[in-house]
This record gives sequence, structure tokens and C-alpha cells, in this order.
Amino acid sequence: MEGVFARAEEVVSRFFSERVDDPTRGTIEIHGERYVLLRAASLSIEFFDLVRSLYGADRHAEADEFSRSILFDLAHAMGRTDAHDFHDRMQLTDPIARLSAGPVHFAHAGWAFVEISAESRPSPDADFCLVYDHPYSFESDAWVRSNRHSDVPVCIMNAGYSSGWCEESFGPKLVAAELLCRAKGDETCRFVMAPPERISDQIAAYVAAHPDIAPRAAHFRIPDFFARQREEERLRLRQTELERELRHTQKVEALGRLAGGVAHDFNNIIGVVLGQAALAQRKLGPGHPVFADLARIINAGQRAAALTKQLLTFGRSQVGRNEVLDLNVVVQETAQMIERVIGDDIVLRLTLAHDAGNVWADRSQLEQVLMNLAVNARDAMPNGGQLLIETKRGTDSSVSLTVADTGVGMEEATRARAFEPFFTTKEGAGTGLGLSTVYGIVTGAGGTISLDTSPGAGCTFRITLPRLTTRAEERERPAATAIGPGSGTVLLVEDRDDLRSMLLQALTLSGYEGIAARDAEHALSLLGDPTFRIDVLLTDVVMPGLSGVELGARATELRPGLKVLYMSGYAPDPRHRALFASDRAAFLPKPFTPDELTARLNELVGKRPAG
Repeated sequence: MEGVFARAEEVVSRFFSERVDDPTRGTIEIHGERYVLLRAASLSIEFFDLVRSLYGADRHAEADEFSRSILFDLAHAMGRTDAHDFHDRMQLTDPIARLSAGPVHFAHAGWAFVEISAESRPSPDADFCLVYDHPYSFESDAWVRSNRHSDVPVCIMNAGYSSGWCEESFGPKLVAAELLCRAKGDETCRFVMAPPERISDQIAAYVAAHPDIAPRAAHFRIPDFFARQREEERLRLRQTELERELRHTQKVEALGRLAGGVAHDFNNIIGVVLGQAALAQRKLGPGHPVFADLARIINAGQRAAALTKQLLTFGRSQVGRNEVLDLNVVVQETAQMIERVIGDDIVLRLTLAHDAGNVWADRSQLEQVLMNLAVNARDAMPNGGQLLIETKRGTDSSVSLTVADTGVGMEEATRARAFEPFFTTKEGAGTGLGLSTVYGIVTGAGGTISLDTSPGAGCTFRITLPRLTTRAEERERPAATAIGPGSGTVLLVEDRDDLRSMLLQALTLSGYEGIAARDAEHALSLLGDPTFRIDVLLTDVVMPGLSGVELGARATELRPGLKVLYMSGYAPDPRHRALFASDRAAFLPKPFTPDELTARLNELVGKRPAG
């Protein structure tokens, strides 16, 4: 191969001899191509340090994995594009000439000097294997010059660039892994390059043939082309988690208004979709060919409504919707999210009693309780551990939910303040509202929560919730009965044309006579006309001009005894909850189906579901 590499040296030297530096323009050009100079440390040790600082002190392993993935992918792409450009400019067509130019180009570009082992088999097929050393790799050199030691190889970009160049030169997909590295005390930086599906076997064969390096080569990393995507997914989940925590910060009011406003608009749109589809089902009947298609539209709309519910939860504008829940099912479904959040070094174990029973609660709030406790447990186990979630049937009409970890635990002074708002031990990272939120949700559902902990013994949270009896469950399931027709005249006030049209149709099909008004002023003019009979005022709460609550007050002044049904995608203002719970007023959260509207109207005017 001496002749091959001598020709490669001549070609590469000719390429780099055409370098032109022009500081007056801030340009470096080689063979007519623009280049830039970068400090070696900025792409090695300093990059790792930067990413570690972004992840936090307790997540260095995760940060390093992200750094390795992104640096390898970047360098691999650079190696391929540089090789392609070099081949074209120097008119290299022979695969051997292309491949041999790589190490020489590598040295001239300042990456590293390359020594190729005679054990290499650079064949353009699945048996390709290249064993080579970089005695002066820029990456390991940056660590050595900084007097820093690494337990794992650090020449990520060298591996990526060289395998990218060879892949472009020969054709088969290639990946390289570093076995020895000067940054961890070895005499050189040694790599094995092979196709991704063969790299593990080639490394094993090489180490078996060189048992003297086996102990030192134990910590090599095989680059994974999908690792970066997995890290991005982890970051996305982490970002979601941070957004959930952000709603507890000082900015929560402004963010809540924004999130609530967006969700309110979406709820109106979803309400039209759900309503029109349900009305079409009523008109066509189960035997019609498109009935099933309409059911799928309704199902998709309900999933969209669930998403807006999450957005409202973020903005603290959520309308609480309690329902009968199988606690075991909620735990099992939430466990899938928990596993992604806690990471691979924490084992999640579920111990669920088959007879634990049902509870009456809001699903998203129960999920939030589990997620908050799981995140706390993860932070308390930086080196891994076990997280247990257990359900039991209580002896006093209760359900027990236990969340226990094997983390660092708390001393008594910390335990005593654990549920206090804004109290946190996570300096600069916590809001101090995670456990106080859990406490509020549990006690709001009629339950209790306690904490057992001590330093080094982990934390055990024990939650009890009222268990529903079969009779109670049946009483709380009105949807199973048929909705009877209504009667009377309803004045509908809704500023959105599409939603107003759908609601008018729903009123008509439900037996009510509907009169529509586009805003509060229009509604007041109709209320002031004695020729119009109006039994119920159905109004949106949030409207341009007068709000629904203000309209309701004016309307009942004009017509004492008038009943008012308020509807909104926002949670009821605490100041108005007494009003909405009165004998002559009620509240209906958006989005809702025509059947839900009919049932609420019937209840308000004194009728009950038939059947």
C-alpha cells in the first residue's frame, strides 16, 4: 500500500497547497473552497462541560450520552460531505484512491495523524474492517492538555469523521468505535471501523486476538445512529416536565391566561365538530352507512378535547371533571409515562391489588399526583434505585395508594415542611409546589396523605382515597340512561357563528325552541321585548362587550325568575361558583355534546332524564 499512500500524499498536498488566507476579508480558502479555523477544545472537552452544565449536576451520564451522539452524527455527516467534495475536486474515481486519501487529508486538516494496522480488511462489502490509531487526536489532546482524565473514550468526532469519509469512499455504511484513548491513560487512540451490523463482532474478534488490551477496552461505546433521536425524545419529555413545573412559578398567571385563551378557542372549535357529528347521527340513525364514520369523528373530537383539558390544567383554568375511576387502570396507564421520565437506571415496580376498588376523582389530577411523586423520587435517586407504586383495598371504605422510593430520604426538619408551598431543597431547580399540589389534589378529593422517611431510607408516601360502593357508582353514571325531550324557549347567546348554528340545531332536536343572539346587547334587546317568551337564557361566559355573568344579572333584572345556563371552556371563577350552583342557574363546561346540553337544560328547568 506504500505506493497508494504516496500518491494520496501527493494529491492531498496539492489540494492543501492552494490555501489563500485573506484577513482583510476574514476568509480562508483552499482550492477555491471556504474554510474556518476552530479551537480543538471547543469541540471536545469544553462541549462536554457545556452540555453537562445544561443538564445539571445529577445528570452527567445522560449529558455525556447526548454529547457523544450529536458529535458523532455531526462529524459523520461532515466526513461524508468533505469526502464527496474532495473526490470531485481532485477527480478521484477509484475506491482505493478515495479511501487512501482519507487518512492523509485527515492529517493535513489537523484532525489527527493516522496509522492503519495491517490487520485491516478494507473490502467494499459487509466484511469491511479497519483498525487504526490516532496517536495525536485533537480530542484526546484537549483532555490531556487540560489535565483531565476520562473513564471512557472521548474521540467521538474522529470516529465519526473517519467512518463518514470511508463510507463515502467505499459505499457500505460504516461506523467506528474507539477502544483505547489517551484521555483515559492509554498510549494511543485506537479505533475499529466496520458496518453497523458487524461492528460488535469485529470488536470482539479484535479484543480476543489482543487479550492484553481487554481490560482497557472494556468501556468503549458503539455509536448508535438512533441515539440522537432518542435523546431528543428524552429532552422533549424533559421539556414537557419543565413546562408542567413552570405553571407553579411566578409567571403562572400570565401563562395561565395565554394557555386558557388558546384552549378556550380550541374548545369552541371542538364543540362544533362534536356537536355537528352528534346531530348528524341523530338525524341519520344507527343504520345509516356513515353512522360509524361519524362515531369516529366524535371519538377523535373527544381525544382533542382531552388535549385541551391538559392545556387548561397548565393554565389552572381546567374545569374539574370527576368520574368513576378504576385506580389500578390509572396507575397502569400512567406508569408508561413514568418509565420515560425516571430513566433506565430506576426500576419501576407495580403491586396492584385486584380488589382495590374505584374512586371518584379527576383522571388528569390523579395522573399529576403520580407524576409529581415519581419526579421527586427520580431526583432523590441520582444513582438509580427502585420506585414502588402499590394499591390496596382499605378496611374502612377506602383505597390505599403507596408510592415509595429507595432514594436519599429526608431528615425530620425537611419532612416536617415537605408539603409547605414554595418549600424546596432543590436549589435553583425546584418551585416548591410539587408536593403541595399533590396535597391539595388528594385532600380536595376527600383523601389523606402522609410521608414516612429518614436519611438514607428513601421516602414512602401513603395516600388514602374514599372507595366507591357499587350503589354509589350506579348513582353517579347518568350517561347510561336515555335523555328525554325538553320543552320551552331558550335564548342562546354565542358570538361564534358556527357554534351558535350548531347549538340552535341541538336545541331544536331536543324539543326546545331556540332564539339566537350574537352578543349581550342583542340578547338584552330581545329580553326587553315582552312579545318573546323566554324560559332559559343559555349564554357563553366570555364574550366581547358584556360578559355572560353581567348579561345574566341584567337579564334576571328584566325578567325575574328567568333561569340561566352558563357555558365556558374556562373553569368557573371562584367568585361565581355560588351563582352557578343556585336554583336558577347552572354551569356547563365546554366542549359538550348535544345530549349533555339537553340533560343540563332539563335539569335546570325541573325535568329529569327519562327512563
